[in-house]
Amino acid sequence: MNPRPEPSTFRMTKTGYRSRFLFRLYLISAAGAAILFAILYFALAQPLPENYEGTFLMLRSMAVHLRATLITSVLAYAFLVFGSLGGLCVYWLHKVAGPLYRMERVIEGYRSGLPTRSVSFRIDDQIEPLAEAFNDWIGTLRQDRQRWVAAMEESERLLLQDEATRRSHMKEALGKIEVGLSRYG
Repeated sequence: MNPRPEPSTFRMTKTGYRSRFLFRLYLISAAGAAILFAILYFALAQPLPENYEGTFLMLRSMAVHLRATLITSVLAYAFLVFGSLGGLCVYWLHKVAGPLYRMERVIEGYRSGLPTRSVSFRIDDQIEPLAEAFNDWIGTLRQDRQRWVAAMEESERLLLQDEATRRSHMKEALGKIEVGLSRYG
């Protein structure tokens, strides 16, 4: 089993996970703001006439389309940004929740009596240190189980000996198993 890392150096996710997530979040927000700006700029960037009457009439004619332009641009911004953010969050959460879900299934199988097995992970899954620690724990559990089975088999082999020897070996085997089990309880 690998030695446990110091709590200050233990990182749950791969290096750069948060920075990549924040960078993509920034890109999506910047792209949405640029699209919103472009829509509003081209809709409202008509030059105003020099006189008051021309300016008033132009603003009056723009007022008819202003509400529709604002609603369309804000809806386009909302669909683009929130849709992209939702997709990004689902993707990144899938990379974190997927391994946790698989580990949960292995533990449920272990509780129901199935043999212990390690968990397989996909490329780019996050929480790699937790996954490695989990698989190390499964390996340790397998080794402990093999030791316990060996101790019980040794005790069964000694059943052919006299009762005093048998009892002392059985107490010794049960003591080893108890010490081994105390690590898990």
